[in-house]
Amino acid sequence: MEEENGVSLEIPNSGHGKHEYEKISEAVHKNLTSRMNSAPFPPFPDPTSLGLSGFSCTTFILSVLNAKLLPSKVIPGVVGPGLFYGGTVQMLAGLLCFITRNMFGLVAFTSFGAFWLAVSTLITLEEEGILVFGTDANQVLGILLVGYSIFSTYLWIASFAHHFALVFTITALILTLMLLAMANFGVMSTVPGGICGIILAAGGWYISAGVLINDNYGRTVVPFGDIHCIPYLNILAPKKKI
Repeated sequence: MEEENGVSLEIPNSGHGKHEYEKISEAVHKNLTSRMNSAPFPPFPDPTSLGLSGFSCTTFILSVLNAKLLPSKVIPGVVGPGLFYGGTVQMLAGLLCFITRNMFGLVAFTSFGAFWLAVSTLITLEEEGILVFGTDANQVLGILLVGYSIFSTYLWIASFAHHFALVFTITALILTLMLLAMANFGVMSTVPGGICGIILAAGGWYISAGVLINDNYGRTVVPFGDIHCIPYLNILAPKKKI
């Protein structure tokens, strides 16, 4: 083949050279594959802090209204946080729990994300006159609260597999739902449920802050409470893995 500027443009095509090239290519491929398989992938961030923050903030807003710390005419103000923070963001956090293999978070966050979306939608449609329940409006929300009270009961049982902070929060959740259900059926005022809801929001915020702070510091700064160290509760807690 002709040379250009004194440099040969001919490509070696000997069988020996081709064989050596294939051997080198195969060795490089195996080396890269080995490194990719052995390299530790960074863990997915824990979405529970996000889900609990959305749940707690929206619960706090509505609980302040139920406790009559603010006038009832501003109740529609919970719709925005309910649709976006308590609803959409919490739903997203629940779906992300699927990636981190957190079944408790998946079930709880998606269910209560749907709860806030449903409540916000009902309030909006009723305010716009699209849905007219009349004097039975409270009963519609009341039966929804009863359903979620039943659902939260087996969340409470599952919470003993985690830590005391979660048991406390789910306990406050069940009490809040039951008190508000009775209030919507006219048995009592919404004030007890509102006060319990504020306590519930505080418990959720505590866990949310703990997950975030502990993750950033790489150690336990905010304790959650080991179930096995608490008398009577340790009977229900699953055995520790050795």
